[in-house]
Amino acid sequence: MSAVTEVLTLRPVRLLKIGQLAKLTGISARNLRFYADTGVFGELPRSPKGYRLFPPEAVHWVRMLRAAQAAGFTLEEVEHLLRALRQDTAPCQHVRQALGEKLTVLEAKLSEIQLLVEVLRITLGTPDALNSELGCNLMEILLAQTARLPALARA
Repeated sequence: MSAVTEVLTLRPVRLLKIGQLAKLTGISARNLRFYADTGVFGELPRSPKGYRLFPPEAVHWVRMLRAAQAAGFTLEEVEHLLRALRQDTAPCQHVRQALGEKLTVLEAKLSEIQLLVEVLRITLGTPDALNSELGCNLMEILLAQTARLPALARA
């Protein structure tokens, strides 16, 4: 087959309207519009009537968006990930770095939550006494224990 024949037999990419993408992904057109307006999908072409048109790979973008959000990524972080996947010459490196950074943040939050659970257990394990300055010794214990919490130290 000649190069000319190959070019003539190639089918044009079929762009999806927002309703079609919504149906394929289970995400409402309203949410897709929101994501498009925030730039998550990058620049999108418009139809002659001004409707957004999505490339077929937008189905994958939506799946990745949902997975990334479920993993704790913000919309802005998802936008950076999707941009890397669309434009970057080394997308896996970018994705690996983003995942590593998110893991570090989540591990720090988990440590804080574990410490908070310990503080609450210590406080609740203390017998009640009404003869404290605050009217309840549990509040004094809680105040003393929360000094250990990084969130309180930052405030």
